[in-house]
Amino acid sequence: MSLVPCRACGHQVDTSAMACPGCGATNPGRKMSRQQSDLIALLIQLVVGTALVVGIASWAWQTVGPMVKSQLAKPIQ
Repeated sequence: MSLVPCRACGHQVDTSAMACPGCGATNPGRKMSRQQSDLIALLIQLVVGTALVVGIASWAWQTVGPMVKSQLAKPIQ
């Protein structure tokens, strides 16, 4: 069991400590908080989701667009 500085206040804490005795931060031995890691995961999901939506919309436009244009170009009988 080694001591590391708390990510919030710098107080020396054990790596397996659940909370810092100095400031009360949870998981003080971790380099980033759970909220920060959750935010990073959310941002990654948003980027991937946006890329998927744009990719699918682009594919649909290239596939369906010419059919729609050809139907609109036909004269009405």
